[in-house]
Amino acid sequence: METYFIILKIVLQTLAGKNLSDVLNEYKENEDLPRIKNTCYGLFRNYYSINFCIDKLLKSTTQELRTILQIGIFELKYSNKPNYAVLNDLVNFAFEVTNKESSKKFINGVLREFTRNEEVFQEMIEKDYSLKYNIPNWIISKLKLQNKAVYLHYLEGFNYHPAFGIRINDRKTNIDLYTEQLKVNNIDYHVIDKKIILDKALNVSLLSQFDLGCVSVQDIAAQYTINILKENNINPHDVLDACSAPGGKTCQILENYECNLTALDIDKNRIAKVEQNLDRLNLQATTIVGNALSKDWWNGNKFDLILADVPCSASGTIKRNPDIKVVRPENDIIRFAANQRKIVTNLWDMLENNSYMLYVTCSIFNEENQDNVKWFVDNLFCCELIEERQIIPTEYNDSLYYALIYKK
Repeated sequence: METYFIILKIVLQTLAGKNLSDVLNEYKENEDLPRIKNTCYGLFRNYYSINFCIDKLLKSTTQELRTILQIGIFELKYSNKPNYAVLNDLVNFAFEVTNKESSKKFINGVLREFTRNEEVFQEMIEKDYSLKYNIPNWIISKLKLQNKAVYLHYLEGFNYHPAFGIRINDRKTNIDLYTEQLKVNNIDYHVIDKKIILDKALNVSLLSQFDLGCVSVQDIAAQYTINILKENNINPHDVLDACSAPGGKTCQILENYECNLTALDIDKNRIAKVEQNLDRLNLQATTIVGNALSKDWWNGNKFDLILADVPCSASGTIKRNPDIKVVRPENDIIRFAANQRKIVTNLWDMLENNSYMLYVTCSIFNEENQDNVKWFVDNLFCCELIEERQIIPTEYNDSLYYALIYKK
């Protein structure tokens, strides 16, 4: 029962507003962590269809009992555990939680009714995009309004499990050598746009030459930073990564350019993660704990490239962070967009003339992306849009937005 208690606690804390990944991290030493993670992530990935079934079966109940039902329906639909074992365990767990015999009868009755009606419910789910794709209607409406031609690609893309991307450090190996090593180790993979995706996630300790700094784990959508810079013949010397943690793009730039790089982040623990990545890859950068909204940390020396990978709704990473679609309200988008404008406006003063800023979000919403960039062009001194790129989520990648802007 201890595992169920942990799952219940994690789900309730997440629904109350905590980050699912952060809460799970508190249990990283638990021997049952794989089951805990699978259930928690699975429940949030399928949250809307699971809740639909519950709402068809009852009018109301306590949050604790609803969560127990969510766990039960997830296990009945998506686990290999026999139905009788799921019912038996959840009935007993409900009594452990509430100390009421009535809870046992309630959970048993609702879950049995679900098993009797599962096929009927599934037919209904397939007719509703919000239930079929487990995406809230407000996100579907925004995507459809933004680009009706591709919105279904987003919904489909978010229903794959997160991909396991590999970034090659070309200074130490190359993609041909490394894929040969993967073959030798019987690790299946795909190559897309000269980027590697493993067919199955694995522990980094099993990745050949990881400790030598030859490769890093990074979603391939996040690797397009270098593509955009090189395709536009940008060769920076003084670089600011303004919201740098955990350091993937910081390290990617240093792997590809001989430059002086300053990595900034507001939190000392997050900067520590950047420093860990730099150390593993034997790369050098100046790391600073500071706020991209402020100039308190800046020494006055300007940069010829600023990477503004700004805080955002993270909506492009829904399949990796499924709690986002459940707990993030629509009005958060306006707040993020306003904050992003403040950050870029502050950083713009630090950018040399005839130099570039690469604006990046992991958002799918125009307010944080295209609309913001239009605002930059209209309101910042000598600002010109060079290129923008919205990457649609697929089974191989998350969704990111890039805009290369030029200070004339």
